[in-house]
Amino acid sequence: MRTIETKVFNYEELNKEAQDNAIEAVRETYENGNDFWEWAVDDCALFEPREKELIELFGEDYNFPLIKNTRESIYFDTDRNRFLDCEKAMEITNKRQFLLWLGIDTNIEGLNEIEFDIFTSNYRNADTVINFDNYSSDFDEVIYNAENKFKDLIEDVLERIEADIDYRFTDEAIIEDIEANGYEFTEDGAIY
Repeated sequence: MRTIETKVFNYEELNKEAQDNAIEAVRETYENGNDFWEWAVDDCALFEPREKELIELFGEDYNFPLIKNTRESIYFDTDRNRFLDCEKAMEITNKRQFLLWLGIDTNIEGLNEIEFDIFTSNYRNADTVINFDNYSSDFDEVIYNAENKFKDLIEDVLERIEADIDYRFTDEAIIEDIEANGYEFTEDGAIY
């Protein structure tokens, strides 16, 4: 029988080279399996338009969220097939404010009966889009602009998801994780 003793260190106790090794060791565990995509779409404000814009439109006391994240059936790809399917996860909490944010004033004759549908086509890698009905053709340009604004929101949400996932692999985020979870390492930075 033999006894082997191993010294175990906190991240802060490691030298610079061992700290770099520790970061890479943790990053490697992330690459072999993680649930960062679930964290990225779990954000209550995932679909919320930019706060500055909403405050300019509705004042400091606008009702958050304008677009609630129900977290139901969110599918996306941030790589080559880039898309975001989130129709079931988007719940409009205030229809009038939502339409005003899109640039549609329902107090104007010709827009006062407008209806919309948020949906994702049944073809592969389709983005969620918005479709409008019951409006005067005099407002085709307004509707076109609203559809594009919604399209820009979907792209912005996809960029936020991608940025959140990418951040999880940065040195800064990994160090935060190491410290929060009390990881321990051998002298050379291997995970103990």
